[in-house]
Amino acid sequence: MHFLQILLAGLIIMLATALGAGAVFAFNRIGSALYAAMLALCAGMMTFSAVEMVTVSHAEAGHRIAFATFVMGMAVFCLLDRLLPHAHATLLGAEMPHAKRKATLLVSSMTLHNIPEGFAVAAAFAGSSSLGWLVTTCIALQDIPEGLVVAGPIACQGVPLRRCFLWGLFSGFAELAAALCGFWLLSAASRITPWAIGFAAGTMSYVVLFELLPDAVRNENRRQALAAFVGGVALAFGLSAIFGS
Repeated sequence: MHFLQILLAGLIIMLATALGAGAVFAFNRIGSALYAAMLALCAGMMTFSAVEMVTVSHAEAGHRIAFATFVMGMAVFCLLDRLLPHAHATLLGAEMPHAKRKATLLVSSMTLHNIPEGFAVAAAFAGSSSLGWLVTTCIALQDIPEGLVVAGPIACQGVPLRRCFLWGLFSGFAELAAALCGFWLLSAASRITPWAIGFAAGTMSYVVLFELLPDAVRNENRRQALAAFVGGVALAFGLSAIFGS
């Protein structure tokens, strides 16, 4: 696991988040069908990546460690989801009382939400470079709609678009910081790498099952969303073959 790889991967996911946040300048032109398809495509790619990570964790530490850390990752994210507001539902039309307070909570929610994703990148690279680039690509594509999830609800409250974009960029920076911290942690304690990979797979699975897919199939675009999900799995499979994971 090389520092320059982690740095480059962290910059990629941060820029992907910034790209999504930049879409706030065309916020009114993004329809629900396109947004749902984007979420479903990312869900499919992250599902494949999570399976790959569990496989690596199992191969290196056995089924007990792989299962325990996977469940732990899902549990931590479940707790986070209960403590903080659900930003995707807000973007799709939920009411937001107390606008300033709500905007602050949304930014905090998505920033904390992005920290485990940055750590997942570091954990994947600790497994292998090919797995690291696969996970980085999948998370980067997923971060494009995530960037809009940060900036969009704030824009609905009348906050200037430029400031909305900066908040989205800040949430992406949290991923970069988490990836670098994960690198230093796993470099100092390489024995916990299989644990970290299993944990990261659990957090990614929670995002897919309770964040991305429910929002993707929320409206009348279910068939298109499911097709996009399958397409995401196929795309991730192709990327895996290219990266040699």
